[in-house]
Amino acid sequence: MIVRRIAAILFLPMMFAFGAGVYLYLGTMKSKVVKERAQLPTVTKPRFVLPGTMYVAQEGRLFKLSAGSFSEIGPPGDWSQPALTPDHSKMIAVSRSGFYSDLYLLDLDGHVIKRLTKDDSRIIDGNHWAFYPKVSPDGATLIYSFDSPKYGYQVDMAVWSMPLNGTQAQARRRTTPNDHTGGDVSPIPLAGGGLLFVRHSIEASTAVTSQIYYQSRPFAIPKALTSEADDCSQPALSPDGTQLAMICTGGKQTAKLEVAPFSGNALGPAKVLLDGRLFAGPAWSPDGKALAYFAPAGAAGHFQLWYLALPAVAPSASASTSATPSVGATPTVRASASPAPTSPVPVQVTQGVDLSATSAPAWF
Repeated sequence: MIVRRIAAILFLPMMFAFGAGVYLYLGTMKSKVVKERAQLPTVTKPRFVLPGTMYVAQEGRLFKLSAGSFSEIGPPGDWSQPALTPDHSKMIAVSRSGFYSDLYLLDLDGHVIKRLTKDDSRIIDGNHWAFYPKVSPDGATLIYSFDSPKYGYQVDMAVWSMPLNGTQAQARRRTTPNDHTGGDVSPIPLAGGGLLFVRHSIEASTAVTSQIYYQSRPFAIPKALTSEADDCSQPALSPDGTQLAMICTGGKQTAKLEVAPFSGNALGPAKVLLDGRLFAGPAWSPDGKALAYFAPAGAAGHFQLWYLALPAVAPSASASTSATPSVGATPTVRASASPAPTSPVPVQVTQGVDLSATSAPAWF
């Protein structure tokens, strides 16, 4: 305990930058050897035509990909992290400024319907950050990460919820993050009121690790579904709610794209689909049979969009305890990852662009 407290104190000066910029982490992980200006998606032609309609972000601009062609949507600004409502009629997006960010409700052409949060203040310390919006399966509740309460330079995100058709005054905090870590991010609301999210913690070495947690109700003690050693984040739930895709680094500079069966409150044995590169932003196809994700390509290391058709995944009822749960939580049931029986072949969709690796595609 003493070692962890000392490590946390030594790590404190870094926490403001980490907390305010936790969502920028993957965007910094690219080669800077070659200075090559990325093109706008609208002046490129995708190599592969994806099914359905997808929304992505690049340099603060939102783009729609449909029928093999990109079009820009939304007003000028610094936009990111589009998320669709369950009926696919509207989207939520983050609008960021220098000292705060807000959530907006948009139509599918990017027109602003309503500003959902008001996080700016005349006093710098009164500004707030809101990221990672998601809408509950019944369409009634907006779930997001928010840096309140905060204390000076301590900026740790917690998961909050508010009525989608209500006001920010009705917002309520749902989780209590670890101090000085950047907090709880990437929430996924589940049917019945449960929640998946990513929690950060600090190791004795001062390394920040990520784990995916399940919480049954607000302020309930969450259960770790992945271990600190796996360092998993960026969860994406399949359309039928039975599989979870995630990015796991295992403490390395490269990552694995994994998929595990999800029972509603536990993970089964994970399958490694891809290994040995930087992967980000997994998103499921509308039929749940493929994944899209971002990975760098070319000498400049710009993030391109990739498509991966998945092999059939057989459900498994058996799993081994591998993660260390929070105090009072029941043991997790996620098993150690094992290679997939057949290796799916990724297809590069875009070229010449540099999509925002911290804004997972919204796809329907």
